[in-house]
Amino acid sequence: MRVALIGSVSSSWHAVRGLLDGGVEVCGVLGLAPAHAAGVSDYRDLAPLAAEHDLPYCPFHKVTDPEVAAFLDRQTPDLLLVIGLSQIVPDDLLARTPHGGIGFHPTLLPEGRGRAPVAWTILLNQPAAVNLFYLTADADAGDLIAQVPVPVQPDDTAQSLITRTNEVLEGTLASLGPALRKGKLPRIPQDPRRATWYGARRPEDGRIDWREPAMQIDRLVRAAGHPYPGAFTHDRGQKRIIWRSEIVPGGRWHGTLGQVLEVDPVRGVLVQCGSGHLRLIEVSGPDGHPVPRDAFRVGVRLGHAVEAELEQLAARVADLESELARLREGHA
Repeated sequence: MRVALIGSVSSSWHAVRGLLDGGVEVCGVLGLAPAHAAGVSDYRDLAPLAAEHDLPYCPFHKVTDPEVAAFLDRQTPDLLLVIGLSQIVPDDLLARTPHGGIGFHPTLLPEGRGRAPVAWTILLNQPAAVNLFYLTADADAGDLIAQVPVPVQPDDTAQSLITRTNEVLEGTLASLGPALRKGKLPRIPQDPRRATWYGARRPEDGRIDWREPAMQIDRLVRAAGHPYPGAFTHDRGQKRIIWRSEIVPGGRWHGTLGQVLEVDPVRGVLVQCGSGHLRLIEVSGPDGHPVPRDAFRVGVRLGHAVEAELEQLAARVADLESELARLREGHA
């Protein structure tokens, strides 16, 4: 069996390593060009790995680019692994490989199909797994080849869970090496009655709602952190990205929602949540530069007080209308 892989992130890199460790003939690697790195969370350039192992390599911008099809025609793979790619691989590419395509997903399928699985796993406190499955028209719905549970720790961040999942993925592909070489992979149908789906997440979904319990906000910080854009709030109009936090049970401190209760130069910034408190340990601005703890002020409310802003806006509109009416009377 000759296998090619197409991908763009760290899981793609580990998948190539797993194939090689399993003695699989990797006849080609297709990697998203570095020009797109800024727009892809957890981007990984596959060119150095391909060069290290003398593997034929093809960079691409879109999976529909003619050079992608031409590369596959030259390399004649029997099977295509699509791992760590957000673009949809068209049917005509999969048709070029006699054994079709294999995908990867890190939830306990059929539960958790869809987008942003790592973030949702942490946010919803769900199990994780390495799944390899046959690609079909429906996302993450094909017959399973392998499903290996991945432990999820109470303090996992997106990065730590990705790292652990990648290690399991690499080992799983290595162990499948003999079956891949022979072209005799198992097929285990998924039970559609158990299927659940995760929706896409956008950078703005990282906005912190201080009405939430401290536990849930801490999960958001961990789920939205590196390699993703991060959970964020605003401090007197300035955006603050929270990369690390810890839960502090309620008791000694009492404040209004989002209020800074303590600024400790060693431990961090204590904030009132819907229940409990959250200590902000690592904070940066949108430019990535760290925000010093003494930049925060005790008593200030973080976030946007929407109702107060609406009241201020309504008052401003009323003032403008009064001024406009006065001007009209002056010209009458």
